[in-house]
Amino acid sequence: MYVTRTMACICLAAVIGPAVTAQADPAQGPLRIHPANPRYFTDGTKGPDGSLRAVYLTGAHTWNNLVDMGRSDPPEPFDFPAYLDFLERHHHNFIRLWAWDSTAWDTRANGALGKDFIHKAAPQPWARTGPGNALDGKPRFDLTKFEPEYFERLRSRVEAAGQRGIYVSVMLFEGWGLMHGNRRQNTEDGWAWRSHPFNPANNVNNLSIEGSDAFSGRVHSLRNPETNKLQAAYLRKMADRMNLARMTPRNDLASTTYCLANPGREYLVYQPRENEGFSIELIAGTYRFEWLDPTEGTTVDRGQIEVSDGYRRFEASQKGDAVLYLKRVD
Repeated sequence: MYVTRTMACICLAAVIGPAVTAQADPAQGPLRIHPANPRYFTDGTKGPDGSLRAVYLTGAHTWNNLVDMGRSDPPEPFDFPAYLDFLERHHHNFIRLWAWDSTAWDTRANGALGKDFIHKAAPQPWARTGPGNALDGKPRFDLTKFEPEYFERLRSRVEAAGQRGIYVSVMLFEGWGLMHGNRRQNTEDGWAWRSHPFNPANNVNNLSIEGSDAFSGRVHSLRNPETNKLQAAYLRKMADRMNLARMTPRNDLASTTYCLANPGREYLVYQPRENEGFSIELIAGTYRFEWLDPTEGTTVDRGQIEVSDGYRRFEASQKGDAVLYLKRVD
């Protein structure tokens, strides 16, 4: 995992799969710079001669492969499986999941391309809870609360791409709208700022942003420490897998007697005995699960389950000891 700045965008490269073949293998692990030739990456796999395999990245992108964009409200959903089918047919092995900071995109800012309409864009990383309405007439954002749909979508799409051997770079911030498209010929000045979650009129957090006015706001600036704290919390949400600070030993919740838990939110259970099921006392909800092989350091299986209050039985699918990680979705 590494951070890169490209095209005035800040991206988190969550690169997770090997190069595509006609029958692409699932992800092997994160990419690293190839030690023998820094022009390329390697995923750690080796060729017949024992040398590290080089990975050459190539792909095709489209703007709305993470945030839906369209003229309707809400915008029509993007067909991500069809997109992956397209990539596989063309033997591509790399995509970027594009962020979009604002809830609108005035395409007239791309006048050279002949655009003449306004896109709606959703979902955003932050929850629209209110009270009160934003400038677009919908509930204001609470920038201290995240929108589960956004992060579940991001995770599921990275996983789906990885299963097909496609590397993914995840954009954190978009930047183009505020920095370039916000004051363009043929558009109304300030369109990107008026539809931005950090515009004080669009959130319940009473942000004070240095250098802002009715038409623009310097969101991507270190001169705004209050905004930077909210952005840092978003970065942690993107990168941190488990909230360890809230996990405590709760061996009473699992029949294996090896359990870390934040009851109702996250559970990590170790089963040292091969081919033996176990039970966990859970709080009702929808959970994402992952079966991990602690010996190989790999993910064996993943999915989503609905549970009710009480004990739930689980059976590991791999040989040897196993780890089960549960994280609440809703």
